[in-house]
Amino acid sequence: MSGQKVTVGTDGSRWGEAALRWAARQAWNRGDELVVLRGANGRSTRPITRDYPLLPMRIRTTDDAPLAAFAAASRESELLVLGCRGDRHRHLGLGALVLPTVLTAACDTVVVRGTDDAVDGRHRRVTAMVGGPEDACVVMHAADVALTLRADLLVLHAVPDPLTHHPISLAQDPDEVLAAAETAVATLARPPATTIELVRSHPHEVIAARTDTDLLVVGRGRSGSVTRTALHLAPCPVLVVQDASKPCRAACSGRLATWSPCLPWPRNSIEPVQLERTTSGGL
Repeated sequence: MSGQKVTVGTDGSRWGEAALRWAARQAWNRGDELVVLRGANGRSTRPITRDYPLLPMRIRTTDDAPLAAFAAASRESELLVLGCRGDRHRHLGLGALVLPTVLTAACDTVVVRGTDDAVDGRHRRVTAMVGGPEDACVVMHAADVALTLRADLLVLHAVPDPLTHHPISLAQDPDEVLAAAETAVATLARPPATTIELVRSHPHEVIAARTDTDLLVVGRGRSGSVTRTALHLAPCPVLVVQDASKPCRAACSGRLATWSPCLPWPRNSIEPVQLERTTSGGL
């Protein structure tokens, strides 16, 4: 066991329970301890130990305000997981606590949302959205998760085509961004099968259209516009990388040697690594 913690906040709502399932699967794959954080007045949660009887787990009940409780838990965890909305926000959209939690968390944060196939990891693909060479850390984190889940990695850089979209000023040369992503993947001792793609479209269009991925990985960024778009529109869970200077932990492969509840569609063998760069004209 690694001694790291995955903390999940749940209130017993639909998305709270989805976050609990997602966090349990991730903790099991990584060999981490699962900490379930719930409010004193929250509904009882589904007994996740039925699916993961050997998973080290603690349940913490707190009287603190949710935002303060999440901030405190993030300082002791490697990953914080929460649903896109809970009992207090029953309508469509993003819960009121989600964005403040993502912006104040001291660790990486996953917001569970999207289709059932994506939440359950059926697409076997992790997608990273990059906007500049400084997002190499986003690629590294995405590759780390892809290895853990035995998924393929897709790295996307979205730049509108000036012939079909309103022109925008480019802060970074697309070739430099793609080259930085290639370099980041090439430095890994065991990279996943990777495709790096330049998409001629606006980032929000790309994010909303990615219905073939299990996890979208983004950086918190300077303006946070891509992060906010992902949290509102992504058809899958979203991982927000908080600290670009924090190194990624090598994926734990021991748990993946045999079938487990978190890998209902195991691959019989490891596929050969491939690195491919493509360009698409839009969606």
